Amino acid sequence: MKKAILLLAAALLLTCTACGESSSSIQSGTTSSSFAGTDADSQTDIAPSSEPDGSSSSATTPEESARDTSAASAESSDGEPDIDLTTLSSIMVYSEVFNMSVSPEEYIGKTIRMDGIFTTNQDPETEQISCAVLVQDATACCAQGFEIIMPEDAVYPQDYPDFGSEVTVVGELQADRSLEEYGMIFLRLENVTFEPPSDL
Repeated sequence: MKKAILLLAAALLLTCTACGESSSSIQSGTTSSSFAGTDADSQTDIAPSSEPDGSSSSATTPEESARDTSAASAESSDGEPDIDLTTLSSIMVYSEVFNMSVSPEEYIGKTIRMDGIFTTNQDPETEQISCAVLVQDATACCAQGFEIIMPEDAVYPQDYPDFGSEVTVVGELQADRSLEEYGMIFLRLENVTFEPPSDL
């Protein structure tokens, strides 16, 4: 009788373990991650679980799953950007750009497509032109965005979009770390191309 109870308990334990692993595998299998690297803080959110063959799989946290969904990520192997913000609502775009500024390491090197307002500024002393693409929040009272590094052969103003015009830009997100010792990292889009704007 004791032997039968022990066998029943062992079978129940194996069944529960198998269920937990399969749901973990399903969760991590259906969530496509657009983030190549994570920092030390986000690594603590991932708990590895053992597979029957001795390998390990990572369980995706709800925060990571939401971030992946909100980023509308795509694989760059098919020519699409890693992160396409043009498919998101204005609230989600503003939130995602804010996430990029708060956690830049998760986005550096990613190709991003985004809609925004093209702006320029000319330094009166050096006459150097600085460009940026800005997105506004839902109330249009706040704006944030990225500097745009135009191609070296681009001539101002004929090769630049009009100031204040709506643009769709695709570029690789990189960081200017020249002031990092003061706690400031400036994000910019490099290797940019402009596409016909979608509805902003």
